[in-house]
Amino acid sequence: MTTTPANTVFLRVDPVEVLEGFAAELDAHAAAAAKAVREGRARDALLAAGAMQSLLAAWKDRLADALGQARSKRVPPAVRAAARRAAARVLPVLRDPMREMEARIRIHRDRQAAIGAALRAASTAPAMSYGASARYGVRVGERTVRHALAVTV
Repeated sequence: MTTTPANTVFLRVDPVEVLEGFAAELDAHAAAAAKAVREGRARDALLAAGAMQSLLAAWKDRLADALGQARSKRVPPAVRAAARRAAARVLPVLRDPMREMEARIRIHRDRQAAIGAALRAASTAPAMSYGASARYGVRVGERTVRHALAVTV
């Protein structure tokens, strides 16, 4: 019968392995989403973003354990230092593509809003138009067609 020392710490997860594994999978999904955005494939970009959210939900508990162990005083200092180094190496690598993708999404959303505003402005009649109108309100079949003919001098 073997006994373990009283001060032995059993890690639920290996923090370095968890952080690096999560970063690798998230990076693959982020690359797929960025490629889809660059190529204009909105559906594929949305699916990749959904995969990233699902990945985060699936890894949430392991990540919380890994980050908790990286801060815990019960974990040996060498393990904590290795986890901090892994986090310092992984998090900036993930942050930059996410910020780039957010910027691209904002630009796309602003562009779509500008196009929508331009289409709405073009489809509505101006509040006041000057000129003579001809055949205003003529019935054609079931619809009323309203055309204005403006004469400028």
